[in-house]
Amino acid sequence: MSSGSSPQGRRLVEQVARACATAQAPLALLERVAALVRARIPYDVAGWLLVDPDTMLLTGVYSEDVPREAHLALIECELTEDDVTKFVDLARCEVPAAALSAATGGDLARSTRWSRIYAPAGYGDELRAVFRSGSTCWGHGCLTRLAGEPFFTPEEVDLMARLAPHVGHGIRTGLLLTEQVDDTDEGPGMVVLADDGSVESMTPQARAWLGPLEDERLSSTIVLHEVAAQARVLAEEGGGPPARARTRSPSGEWVVVRGARLEPTSGGDGRTAVLVEPASRSDIAPLLVHLRRLTSREQQVTQLLLTGMATRDIARQLWITPETLRGHVKSVFAKLGVSSRPELAAQLSREPVVHQHGGAS
Repeated sequence: MSSGSSPQGRRLVEQVARACATAQAPLALLERVAALVRARIPYDVAGWLLVDPDTMLLTGVYSEDVPREAHLALIECELTEDDVTKFVDLARCEVPAAALSAATGGDLARSTRWSRIYAPAGYGDELRAVFRSGSTCWGHGCLTRLAGEPFFTPEEVDLMARLAPHVGHGIRTGLLLTEQVDDTDEGPGMVVLADDGSVESMTPQARAWLGPLEDERLSSTIVLHEVAAQARVLAEEGGGPPARARTRSPSGEWVVVRGARLEPTSGGDGRTAVLVEPASRSDIAPLLVHLRRLTSREQQVTQLLLTGMATRDIARQLWITPETLRGHVKSVFAKLGVSSRPELAAQLSREPVVHQHGGAS
């Protein structure tokens, strides 16, 4: 039985899912998640990080006993040195968590950062996780134990991997709410739903993407109620995936819909914020390759091709020969009707449309 499927593991997943289903600032969310994780997966120091999804550069950190000098050294090492389980590489992997001990075969000295930074400071094994929403990375976690402490187990790695999508969703939702509070024209659309399904408020951006919400047939708004219901379940019980869905707007644009619970009103009534934003290629590409009946391996190859990774590096990461990879690439291109990487990128970015504000009535 894995740690994630044990009663204690399931309990942690439920607790983190509930935390991530409630609207809050991203760094406050990471602090809350850290307290929950540390009670189940022991560690001595940790950095819980926010990143820019386009550049993977750090934008914020919740630090647990990490010296400033170590933070700066790890940042420099991450950007300038070859090493195992670098965040930029982990963000491309199907499993979003990894232990340094497993990546080095138990010989931590094979890691550059361990030899240069961790070992002199008296640290041992490290557990890393990337927090993705869809295939976009919004943050990282880096948990470290002191030298002499046991290595992180495969069960603990598996548990962190199960938590990661919830944390990624929670970070993204918190950022969207911050944008909405700023009330900029380019912020996401937002609808606030009471628990009886009635609409308390909505922004012009939400109406522009979803159309009128008074449609009694719910043809364009059923997704709002579905996502809001899932957000309520997560906040109360912690069961199920993040409250997130991809759908087409009435005008044919792909949008992503996310839900987060808000603080109750003075009368105790529950409310849910449902946020709507244009879908990016990373949001839609996994859906499109699934619709085109790519195998799981072909989907992995497609995602790595879209990152710009060199062919030899893709083969090495997937543990297959270059000849086998060429066969997968040929099959992907045939199924998607393309003959090159640029055509592949164009094919998978053709359907998502960037909505231009100002055209809605």
